[in-house]
Amino acid sequence: MVTFRYKGHRASAVRTDGGRSITFHPGEIHEFDENDKRYKNFVAQIIANKDNFEIQSKVGTKKVGGGVRTRSKAPRKSKEVKSLKSKVQSKVDKALKKGKGLRKSKGKTK
Repeated sequence: MVTFRYKGHRASAVRTDGGRSITFHPGEIHEFDENDKRYKNFVAQIIANKDNFEIQSKVGTKKVGGGVRTRSKAPRKSKEVKSLKSKVQSKVDKALKKGKGLRKSKGKTK
């Protein structure tokens, strides 16, 4: 197995001898079996084209992760959240308890 990394700046599509279409994106890593009859000539062409392809000795990720988060946003205090809810709830309660205007009483008439 041979592993390649594409060093080009834009995507390029290539067709292998077996008819498979492969698209290389910048920085993308592909792995091919150089003994397989479908990829034998294709791998030879890639090895010859060292301007756009780099042979990888070891497959792995480099510099993965953002590290420890610093200067992150502090969580809101529970009191602030409760007071916000109570303010909104009080406004809703006031809106629901509006007077119904002038109404006649439902008692017996004389």
